[in-house]
Amino acid sequence: MSSVQWITVALAFLFLIQVISYSVRNRLRDKQAFLWFSLSIIGLLIAFGLEPLNHFAAMLGISYMPALVFAIAFLVVLNVLMYQSIVLSQHEEKIKTLIQEIALIKHGQKTNERGEEKDEH
Repeated sequence: MSSVQWITVALAFLFLIQVISYSVRNRLRDKQAFLWFSLSIIGLLIAFGLEPLNHFAAMLGISYMPALVFAIAFLVVLNVLMYQSIVLSQHEEKIKTLIQEIALIKHGQKTNERGEEKDEH
């Protein structure tokens, strides 16, 4: 293995350790932890398989293999951002629904309190 491949493997492994650490300390929820764990394993596999990736890039007509890696990484990052945006939108909708339900409950409580005050007089 070349020094570049050793460095790539070491960085991918450090990223995997970081994901596991965040997951153990409950800083990542299960869904997100699984996503990042999967991506870190893929990164580690890519780091070990730089030679086959270089051959694959050559078959595609890409003479500079890191350009292929950056293109793939860019697409992965876009997909992760899209996924996070979808999750955020779902949470915003749930928060809006909860706020409306709380407002209805408070309104019902105030109505009941007013009804009780009238009964006392």
